[in-house]
Amino acid sequence: MSSDIVTLLQLDKTLSSRAVVVKEINRCDSSFITSCVLNYCIKNKIAVIIVSTHNSLQHYQNVGLKMNYNLQRYVDTGLVDYFNLGEYCINSLLSDNSLPQLFPKVKEKVLLMRQKHDVVNVILDGVSHLFDLNYTLREVNELCQELIPFVTSDNNSFILCHCNEATEDDVSCVMSNLLSHKAHTVVEVENLPSGWSTDVSGHLTIKYPGLKFNNEHLYIMDIKPSRYLFKLFDRGVKLFAPGTV
Repeated sequence: MSSDIVTLLQLDKTLSSRAVVVKEINRCDSSFITSCVLNYCIKNKIAVIIVSTHNSLQHYQNVGLKMNYNLQRYVDTGLVDYFNLGEYCINSLLSDNSLPQLFPKVKEKVLLMRQKHDVVNVILDGVSHLFDLNYTLREVNELCQELIPFVTSDNNSFILCHCNEATEDDVSCVMSNLLSHKAHTVVEVENLPSGWSTDVSGHLTIKYPGLKFNNEHLYIMDIKPSRYLFKLFDRGVKLFAPGTV
């Protein structure tokens, strides 16, 4: 059931390289999108690096087992790499009493993986947590400004950036908006305003700002977003059109 998400993100299309931004609104958990993308990469033997400050490798392993794949197996074979960016920053802070520059280490990981794979994709999970480590908005934005074009310099590659958006006056909201201007696809995930439901888990809105620069959509300056309801299951997610549940 992860195919619906992959199709909406257009990862199954032969397009130029792209950046995908996932915005978690009001602390809604959207980690299922990362799990769906990982599932797609593994099934299609597509190399990917998870750069995480949010979820652990064990978390992705547990979710993968529910979705019928053993993530650790693909980490061992080198198809998937996991880099705990948060742990790396904390260890540097404890040993050198300073926070490291973010881009050089991630770049090193990508270049190493490119020695074995023609295309290497990146999932940056937990952009907002870099603020918890006392990185400034400028530093986090510089990381994304350097990392996005570096990753997408590979033909048909993608980078997926997860950004937890707290409130409208929070720095995480500013960062998610900055990322959205760099994105081909923007996904906004939000809880139900009415609370918990047995039939629906939340709202999902897909925007394609990158299509404005596509020749087929050159004169369509206001591309309307697509809105869905979603229901989470152990083995994936199902999407519904509004009003059909």
